[in-house]
Amino acid sequence: MPSIVEPDVDGPYVLPGSAARTGSATRTGPAAWTGPAARTGSTAHPDPGYDFHDRTVSRHLVHRACVSEVLLTGWQATGPYDFLLGAQWPRLHGFYRLPGDRYHDPVLMAETVRQAGLLVGHAGFGVPRGHHFVLEDLGYALGEPGLPGLGVTAGPTSLMLEVGCEEVRMRHGRLASLRVHAEITRDGLRIGHGSGQLRVVTPASYERLRGPGRRAVTPPRPPEPAAPELVGRAQPADVVLSPTLRPDTWLLRTDADHPVLFDQELDHVPGMVVLEAARQAAQRLHHPEPVVPVELVTSFDRFIELDRPCFVRAVRERTPDGRRAPVQVRLLQDGRTVAECRLLTEPVDGPRMPVRRESPDGRPAAPGLLPLAS
Repeated sequence: MPSIVEPDVDGPYVLPGSAARTGSATRTGPAAWTGPAARTGSTAHPDPGYDFHDRTVSRHLVHRACVSEVLLTGWQATGPYDFLLGAQWPRLHGFYRLPGDRYHDPVLMAETVRQAGLLVGHAGFGVPRGHHFVLEDLGYALGEPGLPGLGVTAGPTSLMLEVGCEEVRMRHGRLASLRVHAEITRDGLRIGHGSGQLRVVTPASYERLRGPGRRAVTPPRPPEPAAPELVGRAQPADVVLSPTLRPDTWLLRTDADHPVLFDQELDHVPGMVVLEAARQAAQRLHHPEPVVPVELVTSFDRFIELDRPCFVRAVRERTPDGRRAPVQVRLLQDGRTVAECRLLTEPVDGPRMPVRRESPDGRPAAPGLLPLAS
């Protein structure tokens, strides 16, 4: 059973084929290891009078509680299964940011594609209020410019997404599932692409799937985090890994009060926490060299429960290319794989992280003693 389900939403929706499908979304109207496949052959012509970056779309259409976490800023339908979306990244995001702040965090691409799939489902295909979205896989890959294409400038980063929908399945006149491919451009330059598979679940089906008591589950207190500098983070609250006795395995640390990763109340671990765990695990394997995931592909196999331990296990693969290093990450709960991630990392320009080792309980190791794990 796929693991990531988005919560209920509010707001206006339109049916596919409606003339009102052009304009702001607030108006009526597992991929291969090489990264999500780029969509080719799509030629989109936006309405020249429409400003794709004038305002954010309704937060409800992208399943966000906080307006500041909405990345999409406009949309137009260019065909039955094709859309143009505007997006804007802040100069410096409060959570998704890299050491040195020279480049935007590529993981923002995954969140942008995730929001694009939700908006297209609601505004483009008329998925009604109260229905849920199951995220079955999600991934992105940087384009030829690489990290320089994500350079932080004095102004906000305005993006355009050419979104094409494939594997569209309808049931009783309503959307049942689809795959979205997004080509992402910045000032006309293609900086990357992403892909995601989503399935729509009715409220009644979701209730049967999850059980009536899952929303009442109280998550336990988060365990002690790994040292932030070991996983590329500045604040302990942003760490999603907790040390264990094994050097390649961590306990997934889920803090339901985190303002970004748990923007809304959920009865399971959200998908972006899985991506963040994979990124932090990859960084831990490369410590003290700072690295960035230039490609990331994640598949979700089961719901990840908040009230049971989930382990994160990472393996760094060997490759002739000394700069680009693949990392495989598996998440396991109750002895079963619940999610798998494959990352391709590159060193990011900036100072090396301070060498720091710690004991399994998260406290600094005593001088002269080797830790059991970190």
